[in-house]
Amino acid sequence: MPELVRSTLVLETIVSDDDQRYSGDNFRGPDHASPYPVSRLGAPVSLVDQARFIESASSKVALRTNAQLEVIVEQMRALQERARAIIEQASRDVDLIHAECRFHRVPGRVYHLYERPDGRRYFSMLGPDEFGGHAPPGFVASFRYEADESWTRLDEVAARDRRRAEIHGFVTTRLLSS
Repeated sequence: MPELVRSTLVLETIVSDDDQRYSGDNFRGPDHASPYPVSRLGAPVSLVDQARFIESASSKVALRTNAQLEVIVEQMRALQERARAIIEQASRDVDLIHAECRFHRVPGRVYHLYERPDGRRYFSMLGPDEFGGHAPPGFVASFRYEADESWTRLDEVAARDRRRAEIHGFVTTRLLSS
């Protein structure tokens, strides 16, 4: 019994009402995520260790941010290149629309572009091999007139049709099948 009285007295002296106690909220998460040691057996957390952790975390955030910004820069470059290609295509289409044409253009048909000696361009329904061996000079290229009033070079038609078929297949199978 005297031992019990002695331990109670020791406990009362350690924790007395006169001591100022911490009145803030205690950490309520898992022990391994605690910002301070929760056990006497746990490793002590020093300010130096905390500073190293913060520095390491800051450098990792900087690395991750730089990597994400690099991806955005690459996407911006790709978009700039795509914008250049669109502008070039539009410029070519405008030039072709202004070429002399003495017939009604029908989407899906192939027309052949020629250039006269004075520099004026004109479209013909006949290609260079369809003139019976007497093709006019100044053949430039053959183009397919599209429904959106754009022009596709004859050597690019297969690739464009393939892309459109893939997109059409995606739309019909994924979006319209629901």
